[in-house]
Amino acid sequence: MKQTDFAKTLTRFLSKYLPGQRGVATNTIKSYRDTFKQLIVFCDLKLNIKTEHLTFDKLKVQTIRDFLTWLEKERNVCINTRNQRLAAIHSFYRYTQTEHPEIILECQRILGIEFKKIGKKTISYLPQECLECILKEPDAARKKGRRDLVIMATLYDSGARVQELIDLKTGDIRLTKPATITLTGKANKQRQVPIMGKTRDLLAAYMKENHLLENGNQDHPLFYNSRRHSFTRPGITYILKKYLKLAKKSHPEVLFPKTLHPHMFRHLKALCLLDAGVNLIYIRDLLGHASVTTTEIYLKVNTETKRKALESVYMEVVTQDIPVWQEDTDLLSWLEDFCR
Repeated sequence: MKQTDFAKTLTRFLSKYLPGQRGVATNTIKSYRDTFKQLIVFCDLKLNIKTEHLTFDKLKVQTIRDFLTWLEKERNVCINTRNQRLAAIHSFYRYTQTEHPEIILECQRILGIEFKKIGKKTISYLPQECLECILKEPDAARKKGRRDLVIMATLYDSGARVQELIDLKTGDIRLTKPATITLTGKANKQRQVPIMGKTRDLLAAYMKENHLLENGNQDHPLFYNSRRHSFTRPGITYILKKYLKLAKKSHPEVLFPKTLHPHMFRHLKALCLLDAGVNLIYIRDLLGHASVTTTEIYLKVNTETKRKALESVYMEVVTQDIPVWQEDTDLLSWLEDFCR
């Protein structure tokens, strides 16, 4: 069977261009792959176009618009996901217009499809009091309990994204002073993050107990499940929610968030650093942000920093010479004395 122009171009885009020329991370490539899997399903179900017959002639700008509408209306995806799918399509058609200049006009029409605007939500983070309660819940007498405590302590202390935590290998941990963790972030960019003494001790004990300090284990996943496979994102989230539920029962007086996801640990770490007076540039580097503009979002939610900033420039405008109001004082006399 003869391959279509769409099939050839998509194959080169996913297997050669993104990993080879762009150096895109594996998770991003998987996300792009999922976008086109959904597009192919849409064309099959709604347009009755089988995969083997899908060509660029049949993928016009209106087809892409209808696909995005289908995602929202029938697949019930949120606007963020819809925009992610469109970003993948844009990337593909930027590549396509260089490979097939004869359809450059249609490519540019598709590139002209705009992202939907969404209101910015406030950052959800885990209050420090809640974190302290949650870290008390793992049963240190059980191996899984000790593992879960190390996972949560490392997640907070390193400020890692959940995928960065999952991708950690034994060789990424430096236990000798100064103790550090090497995180591999977006676009495979690596950064070294210092870890505090207590987290270092927890990691050292965990790695010794699981024989991860032995030679030849440098490429072994640092955190793994019962099958010795790396955790998945849902797996990490399940652990956090389990201890959130236990902490709510143990500390009914504490106001916990309704749910808990790994990124809330990262947000808390950033806000704690900000409270400690750490420069935004250093926080940017620790979190692995591409721009300090991204890091500045924490300034908007850090009410304590705002309060301290206001207090630092506050001038005492009310003097002690102003007479104190008393109920039995004549109002007119009080007003006359007020501006003397």
